[in-house]
Amino acid sequence: MHRLRYIVLCLLSLTAFTAVQAKEASNGLKFFYRVGKWVDKFCLQGLDTNYITLPEHSWRVSFNTGSVGIHSDYASYSEEIDAYFLLHLRTTPSMELGFNAGFRGFGFGYSWDVLNAYASNMNFSLGGKSIGLEFMRHVSTNLKGTVSLSNFPEIPAPIDQGYFWITNINLSAWYALNSKHYSHNAAIKQSYIQKKTAGSLLVSLSYMNTDLSMHDTTVYDGVPGISLFLDQVTHVVTHQVSVGLGYGINYTPNNGKVLIHAAAFAQLVCYSINQVSFAVADSIQLPGKPYYNIKPQTPVHVTGTVRAAVSWEINEWVHLSAWAQFNNIRFTSHEKEMTRLMMSNWNWQAHLTVGVRFGAGKKRVHEALANDPLPEKMTIELPKPRKPTPQWITDYFYSSHFGQ
Repeated sequence: MHRLRYIVLCLLSLTAFTAVQAKEASNGLKFFYRVGKWVDKFCLQGLDTNYITLPEHSWRVSFNTGSVGIHSDYASYSEEIDAYFLLHLRTTPSMELGFNAGFRGFGFGYSWDVLNAYASNMNFSLGGKSIGLEFMRHVSTNLKGTVSLSNFPEIPAPIDQGYFWITNINLSAWYALNSKHYSHNAAIKQSYIQKKTAGSLLVSLSYMNTDLSMHDTTVYDGVPGISLFLDQVTHVVTHQVSVGLGYGINYTPNNGKVLIHAAAFAQLVCYSINQVSFAVADSIQLPGKPYYNIKPQTPVHVTGTVRAAVSWEINEWVHLSAWAQFNNIRFTSHEKEMTRLMMSNWNWQAHLTVGVRFGAGKKRVHEALANDPLPEKMTIELPKPRKPTPQWITDYFYSSHFGQ
């Protein structure tokens, strides 16, 4: 009887041990867990984890929809009537559908223009914890609007789609001075979670380009009909370089469950190249399309960019976010130039994203690697500040990565 009881206990112990072994992660899976843990350590290096952390799951697939648009104002002076022709343009409604897949903050995406609203729309961004690069190229042919005289602005004439094309290019690099506590990517990409409210001073360097061209098929002796109202201008191009100073804030009332983000840049345009092209009669033969440089009324001026976002961490797997951005590029020619004109373009974009996270959670990875040998500890002496910085500065403006 005792021997039978002993055999049963041995069988039960063997069964339990086999079950535990079956649940244990394989060596291949442990390798991927180790790589993921190294990536997590890299992503959190230099950050205060009381303020910023990573989502529970590392893999992410998101589905997004968005819309882009332009509101453009153009004015051209005519000496013959001593008045300005006022041109107001706006894009027709647009919508794109797309997806994005990635691991932590690294991934790729693609979108489709559902309404065929524009000729080309290219966006990409690269960003780390404190620095980022954003690029946008948008070609709009879906512009409608009105043209009127400054003497009689209440009598506008309609302009149908296809008469004007606008190409906008924006390349900007930004740097957050308080990246230890403030995360830009927590608000825009949801690759981080902002656990506590924080803000930061932001600096930027941008290149902006706007190309406005007329495409009227009705031509009179080589001159497009629409350009007759615009001092025979057929093409306006401006290239501008600006440096910016701004501020961003991430506000969360519930440890990152809901995050409200707002940021604004004041950009100082310090260098610009501005060119125009005029209609040429059929009787004049030229080897190419001539462009003329025109000087700006104010070589240095201020423009700006505004951005707002809100995100909701529904649970550890699903999140929802929305964000919008507006930026302005403008130019006014000098009064003594060959043509007097003013141009101002407001470019905007809005996006809505639903994301799903998956993969092994932090708890599962920790359990799988619990028996791994611990690495040798390394002691690094970090410089300590001579005088503690007030918390309201380190929370909302600037913080060093050392000694705070």
